[in-house]
Amino acid sequence: MSERPILFSAPMVRAILDGRKTQTRRVVTVGDVVEERDDGTPWPYFTTWTHGDDGSPWASCPYGAPGDRLWVRETWRYADWTEDGLPWIRYAADDARRLCERVTPEWAARVADIWAELSSAENVAVDGRATDRKWRPSIFLPRWASRITLAVTAVRVERLQAISEADAIAEGIAARCDHGCSSLCGCTSCVGEGCQTAAAQYSALWDTINGDRAPWASNPWVWVVEFPRVEAGQ
Repeated sequence: MSERPILFSAPMVRAILDGRKTQTRRVVTVGDVVEERDDGTPWPYFTTWTHGDDGSPWASCPYGAPGDRLWVRETWRYADWTEDGLPWIRYAADDARRLCERVTPEWAARVADIWAELSSAENVAVDGRATDRKWRPSIFLPRWASRITLAVTAVRVERLQAISEADAIAEGIAARCDHGCSSLCGCTSCVGEGCQTAAAQYSALWDTINGDRAPWASNPWVWVVEFPRVEAGQ
């Protein structure tokens, strides 16, 4: 089993925490073409002299294989410090705080320097306590500060527009009905303006995130990674 980091936006973090998001789609950026393997599944294939790490012409998913784990990077900041200099981390997605009691050795000196700076008289004078009010991008969240771990259960490759309604819901999207229904029920009201399937909403969300490099209309190949959230102690 290996672990890899993966970035999620605040809305997607909340969907994971709520148990609504169990899939993610990421653009395939490796391999020259997509062909069928012996089992009939599509997969990125190197057609030039370049091959994967194992010498195979088939590309490996950068988000792991079933049995691997992903740890989530999200927007964060230092929220407070214990008397021993251990950091509390605050997460932007839901404003939750978490005490990090196990700071890895390579980060220990850096954390100590940050603590010393935040404990300076001029900083404490701002609000009477040593805190860091600067939000940090998710890419800079260290492993020890991550609060969410995902277990990869399945990986496949498909065209973006092949997403089903069920898979769009697994992406954390809910069908929207402006007529009081809990989901699109198929009634005459639900086919009117203002009601959207989860897949339609997902396409709009995709373009807000990826529209500049791989818009929905281009229908790129994507990695589809399925996962449940790993509960503490598992």
